Amino acid sequence: MEKHTRPEHDLFRQAIRALTEAGVPFVIGGAFAVHHYSGDWRDTHDLDIYLERAHVPDAVRVLTDEGFRDGGEMAAGDREWIYHAMKDGALVDLIWQSPHRLSVVNESFYERGREGEFLGLRTRFLPPEELLLAKIYTINQHRCDWPDVLHIVRSCPDDFDWQLVLDKMGENWPVLLSFVVLFDWVYPNEWCCIPKALREELLRRKQASHLESGGSTREAILDPWIYTRPIPP
Repeated sequence: MEKHTRPEHDLFRQAIRALTEAGVPFVIGGAFAVHHYSGDWRDTHDLDIYLERAHVPDAVRVLTDEGFRDGGEMAAGDREWIYHAMKDGALVDLIWQSPHRLSVVNESFYERGREGEFLGLRTRFLPPEELLLAKIYTINQHRCDWPDVLHIVRSCPDDFDWQLVLDKMGENWPVLLSFVVLFDWVYPNEWCCIPKALREELLRRKQASHLESGGSTREAILDPWIYTRPIPP
């Protein structure tokens, strides 16, 4: 068995081929998109498919015809942003918005998606900016995606749109500033990966900001299920 081959990969090929032949627009995200941009491979049993909400019914129908079954909710509120399709141990996640509702998939995801090869198939991957945005808020006791974000930034293409990222983060820009500080600490000789103009803008905002008291917690952004996860015995 080849290094990058797992038993479920045949099922991933089946799903991608079926969705493509049916004309359902999508891009691949998750660990496989990280691999596309950075070369870092992580064994995973799930394939993340990003698509617009309007195309989800067609995608579900295609996968059902291919023998995938409805995996139901794996966490409270799943059906508001993701559909789990399962077959013989393989999991294909259809994702139309982020779990914290800060990002909704739209047509631009396909237009800006990068072409590449996955398991021998030509396909498109989530734009690197959207991949960063999909992972930068995942910091909680169950999982942290910042190692992936570090590798994405370190390997990101020259035309990476940092202004788009900053605009989409909106009032949550301090998360990006925190990430930049960590990046510089991890890779002290690779400052060029993050533009000077972005650094200056983030520092300007930090200097102009004032600490506020009485505001609501933002824990649910980092962990949308923080108050709904079952308490372990």
